Amino acid sequence: MNDSKHIAIICDGNRTWARLLDKNPFFGHTQGAKNIKNIVKAAIKNEISYLTLFLLSTENLLNRSKEELDHLFSLFSKLIDYKNLFIENQIKFQTVGDISKLPLNIIESIKELKEITKDFKKLNLTFAVNYGGRDEIQRAAQKFKDSDSLKFEECMDSSFLPDIDIMIRTGGFQRISNFLLWKLAYAEIFFTDKRWPEFTPDDFESILEDYKKIERKFGK
Repeated sequence: MNDSKHIAIICDGNRTWARLLDKNPFFGHTQGAKNIKNIVKAAIKNEISYLTLFLLSTENLLNRSKEELDHLFSLFSKLIDYKNLFIENQIKFQTVGDISKLPLNIIESIKELKEITKDFKKLNLTFAVNYGGRDEIQRAAQKFKDSDSLKFEECMDSSFLPDIDIMIRTGGFQRISNFLLWKLAYAEIFFTDKRWPEFTPDDFESILEDYKKIERKFGK
C-alpha cells in the first residue's frame, strides 16, 4: 500500500463554479477560500504530513483585474483570523512563491502565522502564493550562483518540502500550470471535473483510495 506523505492541489474552478450558479465570479473565490478548511481537516483525518495548495500564480498576479486581485487579497488578509484553527490542530503554516510583491498587510499576516506555528508537526500546510515553477527555479539559480555553500535544491522556495506523491487538479483541466515543477517529478496526478468550491472531503478520500492501488516504480 502506498503512503501519501505530500499531497499538492491546484485549486481551480472558482470562477467557473460561480458562473454556473449565475453568481459573481468573486463569490467563487470566497467559497473556495472557505473550502480550504474542509480539505485541511480531511488531510489531518487521513494523517497526511504535507498539504500544499496552489492559490495564486505569478501569472494571476500579472493578468487578473485589479478588482479581482483586491478581492483575493481581502481573503488572504483574513488568514491570521484562523490562527486558533492552526493552533488547535497543530498545523505548521508555510508559503512558497515571491510574497514580497503582495500587499504589506498580507505579508505581515503570513509572517505572524508562520512564527506562531513554526514548531507544530501534525500537518505542514503550505500555500503557493504568487508562485510559478519557472520563477522559483530562476530565482534559485541566481541564489545558487551567489552562494559558496548551498546545494541547488536548498536555494528553492520549496526546499523544505518532500517530493509530491499525489497532485490533484480540480476544475476539469488536465495541465499542471507551472506548479512545483521540481517536486512533481514522480507524482501521481489526478484530474477531476469538480470545481474547487465543490470538491469535498469524500472526493479527497476517494483519490487517496485510488492512489493506494497504484504500483509506483520510480524508473525501476
